[in-house]
Amino acid sequence: MNVAITIIKMIGGLVLLIYGMNLLSTNLKKLAGEKFERILKKATDNIFKGLLTGILITVALQSSAATTVMVVGFVNAGILKLKNSIPIIMGANIGTTITAQILRLASVGENTIISLISPSTLAPMFLLIGLIFMEMKKKKKFRDVGQLLVGIGLLFTGLMTMVDMASSFSELPILTTILTKLSNPILGVLAGALITVIVQSSAAAVGILQAISTTGFTTFSSTIPIILGQNIGTCFTSILSSIGASKNAKRTAAVHLYFNLIGTIIFMIFIYTYQYTIGFTFWNDSIDMGGIANFHLVFNIVSTLILLPCTGLLEKLTLFTIKDNKKINDDDDDVNEYISILNTLDQRITNIPSVAIGNSMDVIYKMGELSEKNFRKAVKLIDNFNPKKLEHIQEREDAIDKMDIAVANFLVKVDNLDISDQENQNITMLLKIESEYEKIGDYSFKIAKLVENIKEKDLTFSNTADKNLKVMYNIVEDALIKTLDILKNKDKNSVIEIEVIREVADSFKEKYRSKHIERLKQGKCSVENGIAFIEILSAYEKIISHCVNISIASLNVFGEYITKHEYLDFIYLNEEELLISKKNEYNEKYKILELDNKLNIA
Repeated sequence: MNVAITIIKMIGGLVLLIYGMNLLSTNLKKLAGEKFERILKKATDNIFKGLLTGILITVALQSSAATTVMVVGFVNAGILKLKNSIPIIMGANIGTTITAQILRLASVGENTIISLISPSTLAPMFLLIGLIFMEMKKKKKFRDVGQLLVGIGLLFTGLMTMVDMASSFSELPILTTILTKLSNPILGVLAGALITVIVQSSAAAVGILQAISTTGFTTFSSTIPIILGQNIGTCFTSILSSIGASKNAKRTAAVHLYFNLIGTIIFMIFIYTYQYTIGFTFWNDSIDMGGIANFHLVFNIVSTLILLPCTGLLEKLTLFTIKDNKKINDDDDDVNEYISILNTLDQRITNIPSVAIGNSMDVIYKMGELSEKNFRKAVKLIDNFNPKKLEHIQEREDAIDKMDIAVANFLVKVDNLDISDQENQNITMLLKIESEYEKIGDYSFKIAKLVENIKEKDLTFSNTADKNLKVMYNIVEDALIKTLDILKNKDKNSVIEIEVIREVADSFKEKYRSKHIERLKQGKCSVENGIAFIEILSAYEKIISHCVNISIASLNVFGEYITKHEYLDFIYLNEEELLISKKNEYNEKYKILELDNKLNIA
């Protein structure tokens, strides 16, 4: 057969193998969905559970790279801790060897019972059953199962194509020359790593090696260093996936590298020390598909047995090589602390909607905290203006805007997936909530700029106006805190209190506005002061209005959909006694504040 045609067909087989793996992995994650999160969380109990979990997930996904990338994503998202991820990664390395054990069945005799479960027999069966399931268009799960089975079929078909084509290379002298050169352990390790980096899968790389072994030219001496290198090369995928992620996510990828690197060094030292002192009798013998699969399995099991008790040391090694940034103690320089939560919006978890939605809610809650903090800091400028403090308020406002954009983009990507109606509703409401918090941030910054303008013009509020603003500040602060509480603790009854606070705020605002107009008429207050006072009151009013919107949107995240008007109609018709009781309670609270001559802003 023409060499060029053989190479093209070999590449075609490799493409089928890799595509089959990806199809299998993608559809399994679709079917499992949030179960992966639950499985990984349960794996945090002890290292042996983590090890078993890593093995099982990788056997299911047929890819240690896919498992490791997923683990990097979960660590980045804050679902897994670095220490708990280490045994899962070790298990993933063992799990990936099962692929090679399955592929070795391609070399069994046609007359054996085992041949019934060989890739050449299973491939058409999986493809046929998969296509039948894919035709059942009424149920999405059937289509996903069908695509999963087709993925397995393509994986096996690709391997058999590669095995058939590899036999054509047996007559090429250059193959013997290349394999002889790769007997040099350093070159062999580098070649194995490079092949795996190119195909982005150690299982596929080992499959290629198994296919080539059917030529009869591969020996133990030339193959062992290649297999060791393939285990190092598979780390490239997880390292690539950790770029731009959190420190702990980078450390998780580093654990994967250190594990395989240390294991390779230990094996290289032992194997070549033994070979050059005593010598293996089989060193220059041919190695077949089964021998490759077995060495791949032995390497990963032995490496795990050696390093599993050293998970703490591996963690310390990653902490030493990937250090944390120094923390800033100044309370006003805490923006990075809030921004860091954006790492939880990891693209690797968008295909697990429940996790993605949960993490988005966590980010929105942090947005709310930052908005509330910026409001407090902005109002505090009235009594103690400082340009440096204003800069910090600007930084926090920029951070809120950044979080707003990040959450919106992330949720839109999740929304474009095939998700349930409830998940779709939750995403819609979360988009509304983050938008409302962004507006609260805008009004807080507006207050800060109004105060800056007041100070630049050397204006001051009268004692009465100052006290009125402080009472209103306390009302707004109560609304913000109560809104955050609803979001965090899912307390539906607190939503009614937000509406009560809005009503009370309206009555106090109108009273203060009327008194302010009287002061203007009596010449006790300048027009410029008056405009600033009214604008700050208006900003307070808008912030409370957004709190009401957030509280009602939160109801829709927790349960059935209800519009703002429907909810207000419901509580005013059915919760009249509670409304009156709460209204009296808050009115009394703020009237006491009015009488307090030592009223301060927290």
